Amino acid sequence: MGFLTIYVPDDLSERDYRRALRAGPSTVSSRRRAHDEMLASAGFTSVEEVPLTDEFLRTTRAWYYGRERYATEIAAAEGDAGFQERQADSLAQLEAIEAGLLRRSLFIAH
Repeated sequence: MGFLTIYVPDDLSERDYRRALRAGPSTVSSRRRAHDEMLASAGFTSVEEVPLTDEFLRTTRAWYYGRERYATEIAAAEGDAGFQERQADSLAQLEAIEAGLLRRSLFIAH
């Protein structure tokens, strides 16, 4: 089995953990257990993690600055409040990735 995931590292302080949950997509939660541990408890015997956080950071940055570049047009189409909210959420996510609070990986389990 293979899956891509955005997750909160399991070794964060409680404060950073809450910040990461607020900054990440709504489905992000590690429940304070490492993915390899969860997969092993499900019966998988071999787990490989392919880190993709650098790519996640580049993509998040590109989306944020791309929307910023076309702010006038996007705000006209979506409404200014919606645009501002999306940009604020994107900036919080970007800062969380940069701080090491959110990661993205491909997990391959056998």
